[in-house]
Amino acid sequence: MSTSAKKISAIAIFYSIAIGLRYYITVIKPDFFTNANLYIQVLLQGIGPLLGGLFVIKLLKRPNDLKLLGMVFLKSLLVISTPILLFAFLGILNNGQLDLDTPKYIGIILVYALFEEYGWRNYLQSELSELNKMLKYLIITVFWFLWHLNFELSMGNLIFFIILFAGSVGIGYVADRTKSLIFVTLFHALFNISQNDLLNGIELKQKLVIVGISAMVIMKYTNRNKKEPPLELEEIRGFLK
Repeated sequence: MSTSAKKISAIAIFYSIAIGLRYYITVIKPDFFTNANLYIQVLLQGIGPLLGGLFVIKLLKRPNDLKLLGMVFLKSLLVISTPILLFAFLGILNNGQLDLDTPKYIGIILVYALFEEYGWRNYLQSELSELNKMLKYLIITVFWFLWHLNFELSMGNLIFFIILFAGSVGIGYVADRTKSLIFVTLFHALFNISQNDLLNGIELKQKLVIVGISAMVIMKYTNRNKKEPPLELEEIRGFLK
């Protein structure tokens, strides 16, 4: 089989798993999904890209350019902690008490984003790395859009497609610069944070302020990370010792 045929076959298998599981979970809604608590339901909705990516990367040996951290450990820790800590201290501003529930919700949103990004950026963007950047981002956007099972021709879906394309460009840029799965996960999660039902009790303007601060932290280290080599697992173990 030629290199191009292998690439196309791997993408087809990845996407079949990703969208097939999305349809099974969100449309068919099996009993284990409907009987699960809200947090498990949220995670199951994003599990398709994760399992599809794992299948083609581990079994078919397809490329994946991102490391879990992809950069200095402390910087990754700072970036991932920023929205969690800001939302925790937001409780002091709102009611005089440290909010320990919202960080739990943020954690769920982050894990959901990680599930998606393992497939979209870690695998699919790596697989399409030889293409022109804008073409690569456009192809990912089309797959990502259809994965949400949006087939209706409407103005709302057109706007959603444009938002996803902007997200593909922004997250794709962060992925190319940092090679960090944590960074692209957080960048993805920032959008979800602004409109997720788990955070309905927080004012939109407060969400947007925290999202803005978190985005500035991401971009600060994204722009400085070009010459920094990825941090490998053994280096992380050494740091933790």
